[in-house]
Amino acid sequence: MEIRRYRDTGVNEVASKDDHRIDAIMKELEYLRSELAQKKVETSISKYFNEEIFTKDREALLKDGFITIGIVVVGEKGSAFPVDIDTSQSVGKLKDAIRENPECGFPKSKLHLFLARKDDNTWLESSTDDAKLLKKGEKTALIEALTDEDNELDGEFGLEEVLEGMPEPKTKQIHVLVVVPPQSFVSTEVVAVVKKRKLAQVRELITPSSFAKCKGGGSWEKWLKKLDGQIECHRIERSVDETPIPLVLLNKTFARFEENCKQIEFGNEDCEFVRNLCHGMSTPNESEAALAEKARELLKEYLLADFPASTITPATVNGSVSDGSYRYGETLLLNLVCKLQKGDDPTMQNVAYYIKNLPDEIDRQFPWFLVDICGPLMSVFGIVNTGDENAICEPLVMSFPLLFFDNEWLIISLTRACASLKRAVRELTEECEQRVSSSRKLARWQQTIDLDRLRFPYKDAVERYVFVAKVQDGNEVIVKFAKRYGMEVHQYCSSAGFAPALICCESLPNGWFFVVMERLPLIPLSRVEVNDRMVRHQLIEIKSHLAAASLVHGDLRENNVMWDPVKHRVVLIDFDWSGKDGTDTYPPFMNPEIMWPPGAESGKPLRVAHDAYWLAMWSHNRPNLNKIVKNKKEILSAKKAYSEIQALKQQLL
Repeated sequence: MEIRRYRDTGVNEVASKDDHRIDAIMKELEYLRSELAQKKVETSISKYFNEEIFTKDREALLKDGFITIGIVVVGEKGSAFPVDIDTSQSVGKLKDAIRENPECGFPKSKLHLFLARKDDNTWLESSTDDAKLLKKGEKTALIEALTDEDNELDGEFGLEEVLEGMPEPKTKQIHVLVVVPPQSFVSTEVVAVVKKRKLAQVRELITPSSFAKCKGGGSWEKWLKKLDGQIECHRIERSVDETPIPLVLLNKTFARFEENCKQIEFGNEDCEFVRNLCHGMSTPNESEAALAEKARELLKEYLLADFPASTITPATVNGSVSDGSYRYGETLLLNLVCKLQKGDDPTMQNVAYYIKNLPDEIDRQFPWFLVDICGPLMSVFGIVNTGDENAICEPLVMSFPLLFFDNEWLIISLTRACASLKRAVRELTEECEQRVSSSRKLARWQQTIDLDRLRFPYKDAVERYVFVAKVQDGNEVIVKFAKRYGMEVHQYCSSAGFAPALICCESLPNGWFFVVMERLPLIPLSRVEVNDRMVRHQLIEIKSHLAAASLVHGDLRENNVMWDPVKHRVVLIDFDWSGKDGTDTYPPFMNPEIMWPPGAESGKPLRVAHDAYWLAMWSHNRPNLNKIVKNKKEILSAKKAYSEIQALKQQLL
């Protein structure tokens, strides 16, 4: 099915002149390669541009730098599949290709790759007993040796370097072994649960001074890797591809602080504090102790003006002394770390102080503000535990240079952040007072944005900020948190019968949306075998309904166009980008590798024609859509290659 067939459906085609242009690019690139051979200039771009070229030139492509690598996932039965890749690419690119392969039985997570290279520098043949047992999910002594951690392939290495000295990969061979952390597999078999440490146990094992260092025995890098996401600071990749719920969705004070930083009103007192803070932190200080003392006094007079009996003082915990801590009784609410130099990380040291101050019994949330002053630069982070095993730390506002100069926007932003911090500290203090004065034991004090919404008994995380939950009547629903949501479009599509029922859509204090919808047994449309004529008819109906209401979905890629096998219908999901034609706009940072409809760009208006583009593609090319979209990406790569060719020409001059 050629891409140009989209013409009859109103989709902008890849015209024949573009095909000729691609051919010209290829010929010119071939010429330049030969001309630049003596200079050892290698140019590598994909040559899979459309299905016609894909079919005609595949064999030639595999001889011209492309190889087919046999992949097997260790420990997973029936997980063998091939991957085509250009040998000029890196091991990291091979990982990406493995993740994107539709035959993978595991989610996108951290992969560990190993060559299936035997001692005699030959590949593991599929006919051997080791290979047969491997494909059944079993591990032999040979596989154990091949996947020893010392043999792991570095993601930055080039494939040509890795494959040097090995025979050319052929069929009926295994070339690369993939090891995925056990908790990452999507499998029906029982997987051992990794035992987690309690935060109270971690507290006894770390020290703030060591935790502030990037390298070394007690460094934050070592501990965050070992804890594998239990203390989430967005600094170390988890072994499981999960995105934690943002801090502002876990605590209402953090949510209001973030919102206040954008709009809070401030007065002379706030402006005077900012002027004094900038002067005190930017002028030379003899030592970190002097810097910390000055910061403590300024913050105490400003933040605690409503609580004259309170103070910010150095606090000693298990031998570690903080630069400044504000407590209400035994509950610490704000901690200060100041640095002049030495290369230590003030934020990570602050995180360690948080862990060190947690009680033995963690039966509620303990929210803190972490203030870092590193030279003339101030940052404000929030940190809170999400149980007795996990905590999350995130920046709540940009870092500010504490320099009082003629930049009104920057100074106003800093003033709003300081005024917001003062209000947030007052809020945490008042809640502590209420808790102490209350005769009730609030086991869930300070739990999640006033929301019984977040107290759903969540069963599973489906994807980023999307969860399966069970409501009181026992039915399962989908719960989603989104920065924007097209509620009107979702309701319209649901009423028309081609979207899940929208149960709830509320705006939270921090600007996020809390969305609940019915859970349906959906299957990606590209993977289901149904009558094409019936599907095409439904897609045309969907297109007509949306156009009639001047509504746009905006993101009708594969994962958002599903099939309901119970009601035999096409169903649209993921209405984050949806809105009105010509009024609402696309979000920032759209994936540049996607061949979006013409005019569909970050910040540009949503258009009915964009949905028509996707729906027409689905109508006429459903079985081959994955390949077509992939080929369209490569056409885009070819167009980018034109600029590269011009640069290569300059090298020949």
